[in-house]
Amino acid sequence: MSNKSSTAAATATTQTPDQEGRLTHTVSVYDGATWHELEVSHSRTLRAALWEHDLSPHGALTRYLNCGGQGHCAACTVQVNEGGEEPDQWLDTLLDAQDVGRLSCQIEVTQDMVIRL
Repeated sequence: MSNKSSTAAATATTQTPDQEGRLTHTVSVYDGATWHELEVSHSRTLRAALWEHDLSPHGALTRYLNCGGQGHCAACTVQVNEGGEEPDQWLDTLLDAQDVGRLSCQIEVTQDMVIRL
């Protein structure tokens, strides 16, 4: 997927019910080599959604050495290119302000998004 098409995907937020009738959103993820399109349940954390789709926001060591999604270690940072609510947790806010990335464990998917791992 090109950057242009990924931006367009995030711009038009879709609200599609999944097979159980739950609201879902499309999250476009670039892992450094390939684009992935994920259907994510509304309000699911981005970190959990990535793990469910066999993608990880962690590096080799931080895959095992992390806080488990509690927002304390900054090991699950991702770049949010499109979509996502403003950060409201102190560490996520600090990292975002310094343009380091966002904590995927603190992002609830409430709209279509484009991210880079």
